[in-house]
Amino acid sequence: MIDLYKHTIKVVFMAWFALCVATVQAAEWDDASKVIERSTRAMVVLLENGRLEAALSTEAEGEAVKFDEAQLFLGMEGVLAGVIDFNSIAKGVMAKYYRQASQQQIEEFSIAFKQSLLNTYAGAVLAFRINDFEIQANPSSKAKPGRQNVWVKIYANGAAYDLHYAMKKRKQGWMVTNVTLDGINLGLAFRQQFASEMAQNKGSIDDVIAFWNDPS
Repeated sequence: MIDLYKHTIKVVFMAWFALCVATVQAAEWDDASKVIERSTRAMVVLLENGRLEAALSTEAEGEAVKFDEAQLFLGMEGVLAGVIDFNSIAKGVMAKYYRQASQQQIEEFSIAFKQSLLNTYAGAVLAFRINDFEIQANPSSKAKPGRQNVWVKIYANGAAYDLHYAMKKRKQGWMVTNVTLDGINLGLAFRQQFASEMAQNKGSIDDVIAFWNDPS
């Protein structure tokens, strides 16, 4: 009888614990997804304003005025600067070479990588001409505390694209630590590029940083 009682208490405790964990995970995912929703909506607004300004300028001047890409890039940097954990991603891109680099090299690459990632991301947003987006329901409850995955369906150019954001809780809030677009893992792609450049530059981190600053 005592063993049955202990077993019952154990089952109840485990059920209660599982419920608490699920509740925390749901709350964390909700917070993380709101960060993505706000930043994505801000990017859509940037695109809409850019299109409107180009259209108004075209009408006023009587000839076609191109979309102001430089202005979009500046706006994108403002939106993404507090959302993407550039230093964490840069560390992952350097991978095993991170331990070989000096603090100055790490800082220099982080700066170069940030600009490179911003340009890549802004270029993709501009190319896709996003019309709308939809945050997908949380597909998994297995995320570790302080880590979440947010999936977004992007609608652009008459097609739909899947964006996956890996996120971590930082002191300043939830931040993106990796992005996957339609199965293409950007963090992994950059890591492979870094390793390839290290091989071509005979292990010179300084030369790789120089390349990252000016790939032309």
